[in-house]
Amino acid sequence: MNNSKSVILLGLLAALLLIFLCILFNAERYYKELGLGVSSSNKLISEATLEGDDKAQENIKPLLSSDNSEDDGIVETEEKDKVAAITMEKKEETSYFNYYVETNKTFISGKIPLLDNGDVFKKFIADCSKNKLCENNVTFLDNGETLSWKDFASSTLTVFMEENISNPKLLIDKKDIKLEGEFTNQRGKDQLLTLINNHKGGYTISDMTTVKEVLKVKPKKEDIEKEEQEKKTTAKEPSTEKEKTPEKNLELEQEKISTLLKNSKINFKRNSGKIRKEGRKVLDKVSKMLLGKDNILIEIEGHTDAGGKEKINLWISQKRADGVKKYLIRKGIKADIITAKGFGEKKLLLPKTPYDPSNRRVEIHLKRK
Repeated sequence: MNNSKSVILLGLLAALLLIFLCILFNAERYYKELGLGVSSSNKLISEATLEGDDKAQENIKPLLSSDNSEDDGIVETEEKDKVAAITMEKKEETSYFNYYVETNKTFISGKIPLLDNGDVFKKFIADCSKNKLCENNVTFLDNGETLSWKDFASSTLTVFMEENISNPKLLIDKKDIKLEGEFTNQRGKDQLLTLINNHKGGYTISDMTTVKEVLKVKPKKEDIEKEEQEKKTTAKEPSTEKEKTPEKNLELEQEKISTLLKNSKINFKRNSGKIRKEGRKVLDKVSKMLLGKDNILIEIEGHTDAGGKEKINLWISQKRADGVKKYLIRKGIKADIITAKGFGEKKLLLPKTPYDPSNRRVEIHLKRK
């Protein structure tokens, strides 16, 4: 009897132990099914990694990064606004330039953007600085600004120096330009007016330059009588020369320019469109012949010899034709009446000797509108 009770008791204990082990073994799976035991993002990450479940990791990433995404967007926007504000401030025009002469001493000052070494305006400032009678207070700024009035300033200063203007002043403050001085003759004033008409777009130009009055001396009685007698004599003599037509005048002007360019070539730097000092002197004479003639068309042709590659020769001839055009515009010739074209080695002056340096030339042809 006692043995049967012991067997029954052992059987019950074994059954209870078996139930306990089953419950313990499946406890974690039961917790998952019931939604228990998952309380942190770290737990989610470790389970996804252990199981190798890529989809689980993709779902976890947004949970981990979503808390700060809105703040990051705000910070990024603020940084962009700061950069935009700095860029706008940098582009704001700040340049100014002053030039004036008093008691034979030149004064230049201003704040302007950095310029290339070959720039004409920069060269003027450098040349003036070498003169003992020049006080230079120009500051160059690396602010990325484009100096839009540079060509006008260079051309105006050239007119000032060539026409020996008295007490000249050129004052430029952003878009406001003031000009003062007294020309010795009307020619200088006319050149300046042409420059103003070609560059006045976008600027407020105040021209207060004048022309020196020449005191007229009252002619003597004998001179008046002599002049009247010459008029009577001229009226009686029959005119043998026909009145010159506009076409005839144009032919004469063309002949003068062609002869000038034949005897004095326009020289350039090697493989470049930059005009040498001697070439600029020749173009100064040409510009004086063409200034004020608005009823004509000016065709500039660039030519090379047959040396070198054809494409390079064509490129060089175009650069040189363009260089002459730009120089004439700076001297006051209207841009809309000038065309420039390079022909390279296609129109040799001496076809039988294609490598002769005489084939390198710039021709200027005049045509009536």
